[in-house]
Amino acid sequence: MKRLLALVVPLVLTGGPALAVTPPPHHPASTTHTSHSTTAARASRDKQPTGKQLVGVVIDSVSPKYVRKPSEILKLHGQVQNQADSTFQRLTVRLRYSASAVQSRGALQMYADGKGFDPGTVGAPKVVSAVQPGGQQSWALSLPVSRMHLPKSGVYPISVEVLNAANTVVGKQRTFVTYFPANSPGKTNVSWVWPVIDQPHRADDSTFVDDKLERLLNTGGRLDDLVTAADPYKKVTWLLDPALADDAAQMTNKDGYTIKGTAQQPQSIAAGGWLNKLRGTLANKRVIATPYADPDVMALSRAGMAQHIRDSTDAVGFALGRAKLLSESTSVAVPPDGLADQQTLTNLVKAGARTILLNSTVLPHPAQNYTANPLARKQVAGANVKLVAYDDTINKVLATDTDEPGGVALAEQRFLAETAMVTNELPFNPRTLVVVPPRRWNPGPILAKDLLNLSAHAPWMRQVALSTVERQKKAEPRTFQPQKGQTGLPKRYLKQVKDLNGDVRRFTTIFQPQASGFTLGITRVESSAWADQTHSGSRLRQTLANELHSAEGKVKVLNDHWDLAGRSGQVPITISNELEHGTVRIKLNAYSQNDTRLHVEGPGQKQSEITLEAGHKEQVTLYMKAAANGPAYVNIQLLAPDGEPFAETRVLRVRATGYGRTALLITGISLAVLFVGVGYRVIRRRGDEAEDTTGG
Repeated sequence: MKRLLALVVPLVLTGGPALAVTPPPHHPASTTHTSHSTTAARASRDKQPTGKQLVGVVIDSVSPKYVRKPSEILKLHGQVQNQADSTFQRLTVRLRYSASAVQSRGALQMYADGKGFDPGTVGAPKVVSAVQPGGQQSWALSLPVSRMHLPKSGVYPISVEVLNAANTVVGKQRTFVTYFPANSPGKTNVSWVWPVIDQPHRADDSTFVDDKLERLLNTGGRLDDLVTAADPYKKVTWLLDPALADDAAQMTNKDGYTIKGTAQQPQSIAAGGWLNKLRGTLANKRVIATPYADPDVMALSRAGMAQHIRDSTDAVGFALGRAKLLSESTSVAVPPDGLADQQTLTNLVKAGARTILLNSTVLPHPAQNYTANPLARKQVAGANVKLVAYDDTINKVLATDTDEPGGVALAEQRFLAETAMVTNELPFNPRTLVVVPPRRWNPGPILAKDLLNLSAHAPWMRQVALSTVERQKKAEPRTFQPQKGQTGLPKRYLKQVKDLNGDVRRFTTIFQPQASGFTLGITRVESSAWADQTHSGSRLRQTLANELHSAEGKVKVLNDHWDLAGRSGQVPITISNELEHGTVRIKLNAYSQNDTRLHVEGPGQKQSEITLEAGHKEQVTLYMKAAANGPAYVNIQLLAPDGEPFAETRVLRVRATGYGRTALLITGISLAVLFVGVGYRVIRRRGDEAEDTTGG
């Protein structure tokens, strides 16, 4: 029983089973320099801390990044960071390594996740001086590769651990070293799909909601780094959001651009420079265009909004034209996160896609002991569609936060390890990995350049174009497993977008030709960027709705009251187009709120069409007849050509006086009779007064 517990307890405490590795060979030559440290290491493994490490271990660099021959020296540099509340007077840093290669990608994943045992052999320790709370000290370790006794090509686990004065492990960091000696068989084809995507920064075409894009496009910004890093590599396939290029083009207007709630911004030099660099970089390279603003296609499919997918796909050429970029391919689709269900596939194919890149978790292969080629085929909506699986594990590795100290080195070593594992699975059967980094990837300039350089020059990798994958004749028996469960934009959010889309479409129809700066705003609020930022998406949607309401109010009736001098008469109605751009075609409809009190006749009832250029006015005459004196109210509507109102109803107050021409004539005659009567009486009185005077 005690022996059983001795085996089980360490397994539970370490969080999982040990690595599936080849038993290490016995190397007497290495016993002398490791015997004491190995014994101490085994003792220290029983004293490993739980929870947060007292000392953080950062690996800044591993050199060389991969090993080719035993004569090399493996060097690691980094820092220890005191995360405890007290000072460490003495810390020991040492390297643990193993001569047993990792046997599978699953075992590699477990080790990277902190499960299983650390390697059993330790190198010479290094002591660092006292470290105050919150402080850090640098360290450097080196080890001749010959002492590792690596038996063959493979991926080998290593770790850097820190011990306190009591010989207790207070911190550690795991990583890998890849050994690929000369003449090792096998090469894995690596096909990159390089994303240049951001979140939308405009509501309607003329209104930016923030000023973040300027920094991203400037030298050293995320988007500038991505373009610069991949520029030299001709076999990299680019994944570009046309909305990003469109936003940048808007920022290059000579009159500047408008950010909501701030002063007018001058023409962006950064945006102009980035666009010029992008145009030069993409020349003679393959570019896949996402639908405009990279919409959440699966959420739209599930909400019954397939037309929105087609609309955003149709907008690609228009947007790239405004950015002075060549129209790019929309026959390849890469849904956000590589997730899809059957309806999503159908809608993408109906929008023109014939190759669809999916996450390998959605397109699994039955093989458990090797990584299969990515290409599969499937009949979708009557079309023979190529489904291409990109590697989920590598996607997650690239998604790690490399802004954290040591993040770049760990990501590079893991990338090398994963690709080498694929090569060594079937070294005489070369296969292909498709690598698609996260949508809005932020690797930094160093990692981005290093990964592309490693995939082009590491001896077990070869860069190939995506077209090479598409041309493969043999499809793998991959099974499409539709994504289940609610993901992405919620239905309630999309219901509000759908309602706003109706208002935008109605407003768009009044223009001649039919276009407005609000149409693409709908696709912007449907962007996959808002899947985990629905609050930000809602703010963008509300800004779009407010700008639409403001624009609708600029095509309006100017009248708000009229005095009807009589019981009937003509009333001129003035309509104004105060928009800066766009000729509109509208109809006028006017009707009384109480037809028995005030009857309205005129062009409004016939809904005659009126054409107004920007900045112009037009007058329409209505005939009104009042049944009684006093105020009455007339509703005046401006209608789209289809007869639907596109703006708020205007209420005209009409006051009928009841005095027309006839009434004035009668009044005049009455006054004349009155004046004659009064005059006669005055003359008669004066005559009577004269007689009295004469008689006296």
